[in-house]
Amino acid sequence: MNIKSAWNKLSDLERNLLVGINVMNFPVDNQEEWKKSFEYHHELGLWNYSTNPRQAYDVIEKLIIEGYIVEFKNHSTKKFLCKIALSPEMLSNAPYSEAESFQEAVCLAAIRAKGVLLEPCL
Repeated sequence: MNIKSAWNKLSDLERNLLVGINVMNFPVDNQEEWKKSFEYHHELGLWNYSTNPRQAYDVIEKLIIEGYIVEFKNHSTKKFLCKIALSPEMLSNAPYSEAESFQEAVCLAAIRAKGVLLEPCL
């Protein structure tokens, strides 16, 4: 299963949780307690990285601070491409993550850049 197929099977909460832990580096000391806290904040409209364009920019800002390079392409209102890597050489060889929204393309590219495998999460 490819990363896009696995991503599409996740709920918005699961997608945002995945980004929060693996990209935004949220500390997960007590996993059950932390997940409840994340769900609470998610319901309030926070940490909605894959559904809120402004919060997707938070992901980009975090990665740029870590030294990543981000590239976007917008082919239409329903086709966004993004790729993220640590160097120009890696970026030129990195595949684009394609999605129907800017924020999903960013999140897919971010988890790909961080080397996250989705299959075990399903």
